[in-house]
Amino acid sequence: MRGPSGEWQKAGAALNCCFLKCQNPSMGGVRWLVRAAGVMTACALIAAGVIPDAAFAASPPTPGPTPKFDCTFNQTTLAWTGAYGSASTIGWAGSGTSPITCLGGVFYLQDYRNQNYGFGIYNGSKLTWQNADGYLPAQVTTFHRTGTTVSITEFADKVQVAGDTYVAVYARVSVDNPTSHTVTGNPNPSPGLVPLNQAPNAVAPHTTVDHDYVVAADRFGHSYPWPATSTLAATGSYTQHFSHMEQFWNQQLNGIAQINVPDTALVNAYRSGFIYTQIARSANHLNTGVNGYETEFSHDVVGILTNLLTQGYYTGAQTLFTAVRDDVVTQQAGQAYQDGAWLYPLPWAIYLLKTGDVQAVQQNFSTDGPLGASQPSIEAAAHDIAAARTGPGGIVESTNDIDTVGHWTEDDYEALTGLAAYRYVATRIGNTSEATWAAQQYSSLLAATNHTLEATIHRFHLDYLPCSMLQPNTANRCKNPKDANWTSPLANWAWEASLLGSPVNGPGATMVDATYTYGFGRLKGKLPPNTTGGFPGDYYSTAYNAGMGTDGLASTSHRDQGVLNYEFMINYAQSGPNSWWESSSAPSKSTPWAGRHPATGQGAAPHAWGMSGANGVLLASLAAEKTDGTLIVGQGVPAAWLRGRVDLSVAQFPTSNGSRVDLRISPKGGSVTLSLHGNVPHHVSFDLPSFINNVSSTSNGHVDESAGTVDLAPGATSVTVHFRHGP
Repeated sequence: MRGPSGEWQKAGAALNCCFLKCQNPSMGGVRWLVRAAGVMTACALIAAGVIPDAAFAASPPTPGPTPKFDCTFNQTTLAWTGAYGSASTIGWAGSGTSPITCLGGVFYLQDYRNQNYGFGIYNGSKLTWQNADGYLPAQVTTFHRTGTTVSITEFADKVQVAGDTYVAVYARVSVDNPTSHTVTGNPNPSPGLVPLNQAPNAVAPHTTVDHDYVVAADRFGHSYPWPATSTLAATGSYTQHFSHMEQFWNQQLNGIAQINVPDTALVNAYRSGFIYTQIARSANHLNTGVNGYETEFSHDVVGILTNLLTQGYYTGAQTLFTAVRDDVVTQQAGQAYQDGAWLYPLPWAIYLLKTGDVQAVQQNFSTDGPLGASQPSIEAAAHDIAAARTGPGGIVESTNDIDTVGHWTEDDYEALTGLAAYRYVATRIGNTSEATWAAQQYSSLLAATNHTLEATIHRFHLDYLPCSMLQPNTANRCKNPKDANWTSPLANWAWEASLLGSPVNGPGATMVDATYTYGFGRLKGKLPPNTTGGFPGDYYSTAYNAGMGTDGLASTSHRDQGVLNYEFMINYAQSGPNSWWESSSAPSKSTPWAGRHPATGQGAAPHAWGMSGANGVLLASLAAEKTDGTLIVGQGVPAAWLRGRVDLSVAQFPTSNGSRVDLRISPKGGSVTLSLHGNVPHHVSFDLPSFINNVSSTSNGHVDESAGTVDLAPGATSVTVHFRHGP
């Protein structure tokens, strides 16, 4: 604790009585009285009733938050962590060293400030902690104290001061007094927080008092001087900056596909996931996270960019591609994951499909960057796959791609995905020879993968896809049922390769359901349903949990697995508002934060790569596009959403060559209607899981009940499908 060194220890048992009696009114008050009168004297006076407990609420407190709620650096996880494993962020797009937020309205400023800020008014009582409007990067902490309701709202805004650009954090402590008597509500701000108004601590009956503050937080990677406090305060009021922040992020969101589903928490997580991804950026570098992984890892950055493009975010795409290219074969220790290079053609394929920008692709197709092989072209990255096929039987080499060395099944499937993407790109730009090469390599690697896996499955009598191409899960790191890597062999290939128009066959296609059944079966009784586990140290959940359900979209019985896993993350694993650790523990039993939240976590929080996978599978569950232009609608929609008779929709979903389409799914008990507006593709497939062996009739188009698909008639913009037994 703060305060004179050793005071608490010296007090011993006598202090325990004093502390227990006074901790609720004001921890700051206890420390002030101790310094003024001594521990023993203070306790004696309280016990005798000479000094009433209420005196502590008005006594001069120590400025800033109680140390228990500070963000502190964990040397083991290499991340900043608040009380009860809490961690999130606020910030601005591309700033790079965003403020880290922790439970209790505390935030930690990086960029050489290296200091916690907050308010001593929070006393450890039960609280709620959420994003303003559910998704904005303005975090609201609300709790009750001495008859009042206190809310602490903190957000960041970009400001210009004397020609220099900064990120500033703005904070408002709002004290609402519903009682019939005046109460004292001293925010007790940390030193360095600059007041923006002169608000009284005395709060009259049935009134609310707002205390506003600002502090400079970031310089966008520059080293120019920090602004003078008076100059910073003169840049505008709390309300003006909140309005600017809100308008900016809503404008950014308007550029991507927007969703609406019955679970509004998912809608908010989808929006905030995009925002946090932009906050995690450092200029054009798509960092993996804000807190813990403020750098780029090759497979992470490819996944983040792929999701942004799928959502329809193309702003500065060429500079983002340049940054990703520089990272896929980075030589920095601990960051060189082979599968990042193998998947590098994938975001290019999505970009080409969605924008039709053939010229940009041609410019980067066969030309390396200025530094040569360390900045590979699309072609070089694809050909690296062939060079890496040195494993047994022609599979790819041994790697460290799941942070352990081995011949991992996911590597072969990710290499196949990269080849499928490369074939599409080469075909689209008219490079026949490379398209032919890619198709041949894909066919050869798929045959080698199938042959090797089938031999392993037969030899060890397996009923699942093993993590290793050569071993059962009992012989590698996946032997622990709670190690979430048991989902790694799925690798999204069955789903993504089908969208890319490449053949999908063999165990990776036929054993998707079996692998989910196997993995969740091993976890039964050990973890709740719909969590895949975690990683060493925190084996409960992971930021990747929803993304690990992506291949369920290519299955029969687990098509909604991504959505179910995402809902689990929201209900049991948030370390901050819509923020998840790469790996987290079971929920804390003592946290004051209402709800169920992990006691500990590691990796990074927020975790941008994890959120990209979560939002990617959520969007794909509603709408996805194949490279032949076919629009797939509803592939992963849970039956429960249809039973609720609430419309689902996607607005401005990006389709081929810069087009956008709006779609709405309207359930009505025994039927469901799909309506489309905008640039409706020629081929539309309505693929609700509830259609499998359950369609009695349709207003138009062709039905495949066993597959659960209704292909609309050419040119149709709506269809009504009647269930045989209800959704």
